[in-house]
Amino acid sequence: MSDPNNPFAGLLGVSEVKTTNDNEYNGDNIPKQLNYKKSQEDEDLETVNSMVENVFHFTINNKAVDGPSSDRQLVFLEELSQVIAPKIYIDLETLEPALFERLLLQNVETHVIPKTNRACKEHVVQNQVFPYLFSSLQNLQSYEQLNSAVVQNALSKMRELIFRNAITALKQPALFEDQDFSLQLYQLLQHVDPQSHTFFEDLVKAFVADGGEECQKQLQDAMIPVLNRIALSVMKSNIINLPIYILPCVHLFASNPNLAPILMESCEPKDETIGRHFQNSILGALLTLSVLPPKPNATFQFFDGPLDSAGTSMIENSIWNASSHLNNNMHKIFLTLLKGGPQMRNRILTWIGKCLKANVARGKLWNVQAGEISGATLNCVSDGFMLNLGAVLLQLCQPFCSTPDDPKSLKIDPTYGAVIPEECEAKSVHLDCLHSETCLLPPREDENNQSIKRPTADNYNFVTECFFMTQKCIDLGVRVCAEKLWRFGQELGRTQRALNDVAPHLLETMRQRGHHLMTKFMSLRCALLETDMLLPVHMPLTAPPPDTLRCIPEFVLENIVVLITMSRRTAGALAEQAELAGLLQPALTLVLAFMGDASRTYNPHLRARLAECLEAMLPNHPDDQVPLSNLASFSREQLFKENPHRLQLVPCLLDVFVGIELIGSSVYRYNKTLFFACCSKLAREAEAKMEAVHPPLFLRFVNLLINDAIFLLDEALNNMAQIRKLQTLQVSDEWKTIPAQEREQILSNLSHIGMLARFDNILGRDTVRTLVRLTAHAPYLFCHPTLVDRIASMLNYFLLHLVGPNKKNFKVKDMKEFEFEPANTVMDICRMYVELGGNERFCAAVSDDGRSYSPQLFSLAETVLVRIGGGGLISSLQEVSARVAALAVQRRRDEELLANAPDDFLDPIMSTLMLDPVLLPSSRTTVDRTTIARHLLSDQSDPFNRSPLSMDQVKSNTELKERIHKWIAEQRMKIAQTEPSTSES
Repeated sequence: MSDPNNPFAGLLGVSEVKTTNDNEYNGDNIPKQLNYKKSQEDEDLETVNSMVENVFHFTINNKAVDGPSSDRQLVFLEELSQVIAPKIYIDLETLEPALFERLLLQNVETHVIPKTNRACKEHVVQNQVFPYLFSSLQNLQSYEQLNSAVVQNALSKMRELIFRNAITALKQPALFEDQDFSLQLYQLLQHVDPQSHTFFEDLVKAFVADGGEECQKQLQDAMIPVLNRIALSVMKSNIINLPIYILPCVHLFASNPNLAPILMESCEPKDETIGRHFQNSILGALLTLSVLPPKPNATFQFFDGPLDSAGTSMIENSIWNASSHLNNNMHKIFLTLLKGGPQMRNRILTWIGKCLKANVARGKLWNVQAGEISGATLNCVSDGFMLNLGAVLLQLCQPFCSTPDDPKSLKIDPTYGAVIPEECEAKSVHLDCLHSETCLLPPREDENNQSIKRPTADNYNFVTECFFMTQKCIDLGVRVCAEKLWRFGQELGRTQRALNDVAPHLLETMRQRGHHLMTKFMSLRCALLETDMLLPVHMPLTAPPPDTLRCIPEFVLENIVVLITMSRRTAGALAEQAELAGLLQPALTLVLAFMGDASRTYNPHLRARLAECLEAMLPNHPDDQVPLSNLASFSREQLFKENPHRLQLVPCLLDVFVGIELIGSSVYRYNKTLFFACCSKLAREAEAKMEAVHPPLFLRFVNLLINDAIFLLDEALNNMAQIRKLQTLQVSDEWKTIPAQEREQILSNLSHIGMLARFDNILGRDTVRTLVRLTAHAPYLFCHPTLVDRIASMLNYFLLHLVGPNKKNFKVKDMKEFEFEPANTVMDICRMYVELGGNERFCAAVSDDGRSYSPQLFSLAETVLVRIGGGGLISSLQEVSARVAALAVQRRRDEELLANAPDDFLDPIMSTLMLDPVLLPSSRTTVDRTTIARHLLSDQSDPFNRSPLSMDQVKSNTELKERIHKWIAEQRMKIAQTEPSTSES
């Protein structure tokens, strides 16, 4: 009989199944074991078939979804069904060809059953290989919790087949028509889902395990297009809208030992000598993401409304958050690559080293001054790239330099920069461009003036490489951008001042220019602000400088200057100013060690830059445009009160000033009490050593300070006179007759001269005020014969110009705009007269100044003092005036007495009567001792033949001195004899 309910009927491929007693029972009425096993196998087969339908959504039974209430959709594999008929269930053996047929199937929608008008489900009709296999793998998860051996075995087989077919697709893509596997894998990675990354990693693992002679090459060919798509996506993004999947994808490649080499291979530039090519890769594209444009001629994308403070603040915070997220993830990627084994570490360090070497032109002076578009900027990576790379390298440095006394920093080998390129590979040096850098000290030379090879190590560790790569990156990134920021700020200031005088038809153009400059300034500023020693040091350093200083590039010190000065100029934007102050203690010690010691820092201009760094460490000052917080200012004040080497500050500063004639407005601001206490001590030492072989440091400092004051005030007055002339021309009738182009040129000249005048007035004013304080603390030094004539003639000259009949030549409109304060300068000059006026030598020098002195000079000054509230000085100034007038009468008599002196009694430089003639050894010229002493303060050479000269080499010309004094005595005798006879008559 037929049994319509027999579940195996369909499986056997017949309409009915006959049953007999022999089939069901044996002679002992016990069920036969064979029948039992067959029934279990069929159940297992049904289980596997059900799993296949639920996981892969295909079948070989065209009636599998029959039924009025079924909403299932399956793909009917008709060809396979015919081949294996009468089977209607798919077992694990059949699954392999079934899955392969499904992947090759064209027009999948036409094979879906049941045939209805319903729309096909996406996962059922998916025709792309990798999305289909990934979806199938996800479907397997619903069976993972079942403990059945059949299910677990089926799961294992299905996973194996999924990855086997995925590998086949990657290795033999030609089998699959119209399939772009790089796009499919790229889209798969776009899923912000750990399962997609797990699938990707398992696929790579299976691919490698599958082996083959060209396995790695095939994997690379498959993955490089995927990385190129990711890189292209990054290049189309900016720092704010970077897709969320990008960084995790790149980290996946970096963390996989099979994918990391492919990632690095994709980042190799076409031409490693062209810096910009390093941007054209996935790592380069990510590092380029910044508030700054990726190319020199690209527009700035942010801060379109730079005058909107609320909007600007919001944009800044958004950019800082995005930059922090980017840099933290890039640090994670780089660190992962560095931990990927010796070979991978070598590759990433080589990449960084080549990148820095190819972009060295960024840091050249001519490139920084050339503007935004130059040969270097077109061939080098962007500012944002170098800033981001620097941020990543700084994070890599954190484990060994997070604190000033970290012992791991001792692993840094200072000879790294001395390794020549030919030895770099053998010594594990990946940055092979430091050998030609200017170092703190020049190389030693042999007897033939040939440079001696500098010391180097046999091998260099990662700490050393990371340190020097970071320093070089800061030099090429932060320093260059900080200089651009300063230049944009200066240009912006000039543009804003020019708006006041620009012609009406140019007003809108100037406003647009100012808006554009403000956008650039805000963008650069935003990019730059992304948010006890191990061994005791005794100053001054007495140990000889080590030869390793001949290996350390100058940019290591330059970077410290840039970072500290930048943090000060942008004080209002940094929230951690007080914490930053804690790092300034070791920085101050380092600055003092190198700034005041030419034996450790050969370049005087680098020492001057260290002096600028000191200014950036100061507490708040009334002139600061962006003051520090009270806590930060207090911390910096304590810095100059508590640093154990603070007493070396003033000698170091004076040494720098004298060594390069540094002009600075803040020499005395560091700590006034400390400064002038040290100055008084140095002045007394200088007075005791006036005749020393080498002029005392403080004496040379004062001499140069007087030089600066004379130069700056003279330049300032000349500029003010030119400004008055041009302003007068503007309001005259002649102005209307001048052609428009010529008027624009005149206005441009006026703006330029005004800028120079402002600069000279500020520096001149502060230099004079420094002299005021020094004359109060050390008046005896200024009254020494070496200096007294210079200080007296300077005071007379400028007092005459500021209060004399020509003072109207300097009266201009808007004097505050040019920082011109003549009345205050007059008061400062009068203070110096009063401080020095008690010395007879000074008063005599004032009266001897035939060019500027007149008896009416002090009366004119008194009038100005009354007007500006300086009445307290008037009585003291009158006393000085009386002493000078009395001496003037006496000096006139002496001039008449000595007017006819023989020529050989006159100083050949000053044309005055010599009182202490000395003979110069090389030129054999006789000059007055005071004259040559004054000359040697500025120039250690014979003024007549430029031979080296010091005071110990000059010889007193005693014979001439006796003749001169004898002649003076005779002249006075004659006068004395004629006076009685004159009185009698």
